[in-house]
Amino acid sequence: MVLLVVAGGGLAGVVGLWWRQTPVDRLQSVGDCLVGLAQITGLVGAYLVLVEIALMARFPYLERRLGSWLASAHRNLGGYLILLLAAHVGLVVGAYSVSLREAPPVVVVGVLQTYPGVLAATVGFLVMVLAGFASARGVRRRLGYEGWHGIHLLLYPAAAAAFWHQLTLGAQFSRNRWAAGAWAGVHAVVAVAVVSNRVLIPLLNNRRHRFRVTGVEEHGADVMSIYISGSYVSELGAEAGQYFRWRFMARGLWYQAHPFSLSAAPNEHTFRLTFKCVGGYTRRLRRLRPGARVLVDGPYGAFTGILRRQRGVVMIGGGIGVTPLRAIAETMHGRRRDIVFVQRASKVADLILTRELEALDRAGRIIYIPAVGSRKNDPLSAERLLDLVPDLGDREVFICGSAGMAAAVVRNLRRAKVRRGRIHTEIFDF
Repeated sequence: MVLLVVAGGGLAGVVGLWWRQTPVDRLQSVGDCLVGLAQITGLVGAYLVLVEIALMARFPYLERRLGSWLASAHRNLGGYLILLLAAHVGLVVGAYSVSLREAPPVVVVGVLQTYPGVLAATVGFLVMVLAGFASARGVRRRLGYEGWHGIHLLLYPAAAAAFWHQLTLGAQFSRNRWAAGAWAGVHAVVAVAVVSNRVLIPLLNNRRHRFRVTGVEEHGADVMSIYISGSYVSELGAEAGQYFRWRFMARGLWYQAHPFSLSAAPNEHTFRLTFKCVGGYTRRLRRLRPGARVLVDGPYGAFTGILRRQRGVVMIGGGIGVTPLRAIAETMHGRRRDIVFVQRASKVADLILTRELEALDRAGRIIYIPAVGSRKNDPLSAERLLDLVPDLGDREVFICGSAGMAAAVVRNLRRAKVRRGRIHTEIFDF
């Protein structure tokens, strides 16, 4: 709530600055109105760029409390950002076309040649459009994580390229040095946060902890775990359910960092991550051997046992989404019937970590229930969920899996009268 108030206050400040610098007597013609609209869409769009970067600045305090909500907000705001910036560009071209009575292509060429910083800002805008296109679900799947992530890294220089023309050409800043100073100051704070949280702190942590691969274990044809150990590991304060970004310093792997959740509760010396070998990168991880150095960035995420408010808990995991739930279940205390662990899969062969989950069941820690079936014959419909867990409405529910799987389970839980506040989700997507 505090974060929303702060963000809303900043947006109100930006709109208020535009309102103060745009008296009604300046909006007398069509061209003037187009200029005014271009200014407000540009200001709000630039503010959203700042918010988007701040959401991914990895502030430790926010990450441990809001976790994936920050990433969800980042994704949801992206579409509005592109629309606002596109409207800004279109309105600027339209305003000059009306005022100069020139065709839009002529105006575009003239603006790029005349005004400093506009060419760089245009390149930055095109990069943002490319990132938005790359985030479309179908395109994202074709690109894979590596391509998608590489394009999104270009957003940092794109935002920097667009910044200068805001101060030199934006009437709200060129006419008000205090506003310009405040605008530059906020951008500087966010830039320092990004460099500190995403570069300097991870480098210092890795210098101290010196992580290395200490074991590789196969759980089946396509599932494997990697054990990573280091010095003073407990200082990181990692909790079961959180994730790190892992960069394995081995041939064919060192240039990429990928996020994986902990699949076992961390101890004083060791982390474990578990994944399915479904893509080129994860298949190459099979070549890892003990001793390989690892650069670790994290921990991130708020999907941990601290969310538990009720004695009774239901955990529902689909695919590789079982891994953080298995780690959280390991840390939860109570009677066996307090924790019901449901693993969703289309077929029996897709169930993973079953031996470990069955072992937790035999030890009296959880009730383990495989839920196998097609989407058409949904084994987690509202009726079947109530059959599996009659007191479902009195329990806390943890869900982890793909976006589609999580959305379907949430809908069924709501039909089963489970309160929204008792449903906690972690989506495995990028």
